[in-house]
Amino acid sequence: MDMHNVTINFPKNIVLENGESIHIERDKITDESLFSMLFPEKSTDRIAINLIKNGFHDATPSFFKGEKYSMAKEIAFPWELHIRLFNYGKQYGKMFAHVEISRKYFEHLFIIQPSVFEPFEFYKSIYREFNVMYEPSGKKVKEFKNYYKVKLIPPENLIEWMPLVLNLYSNFSQYKEKIREIIDVIDFELHRK
Repeated sequence: MDMHNVTINFPKNIVLENGESIHIERDKITDESLFSMLFPEKSTDRIAINLIKNGFHDATPSFFKGEKYSMAKEIAFPWELHIRLFNYGKQYGKMFAHVEISRKYFEHLFIIQPSVFEPFEFYKSIYREFNVMYEPSGKKVKEFKNYYKVKLIPPENLIEWMPLVLNLYSNFSQYKEKIREIIDVIDFELHRK
């Protein structure tokens, strides 16, 4: 399969609901906790169902962060969009999203780019408002002034983790049998009268 580059727009200058202007420094564009998308909590299940209808699947394996749903979809090989939906019990839910290498590969752990705009394409038919919170201030973004263009380039090689893990397990099982044989011989020698 041919690997593709993906370009993500990430907020550079924003205006908050209180009129405050914020500049996001370039070194912060990989911070997953800067922005969340807000939606009515009652829409969480409907958004998840809509994501499934749009080709998303359970994002397994992934690290649990307290989300109600964790879903992923390949957007261009080897990249996938990973969306986490949270309920906070305050009449709203939050969505955090990022683009990363597919979880089929070890490189999945190392290349992650937070995403603000891409998820909206997949939930706007359920909830049409694009509400984004700038998490450090706890205030909604009123306006996006301009963006960083972040070009994600896949690594030259990808290592599938499943075949490697199965191979390691197989090799470990062989060594486990040999160790068991050695222990049995030692046990026999120690208990021989």
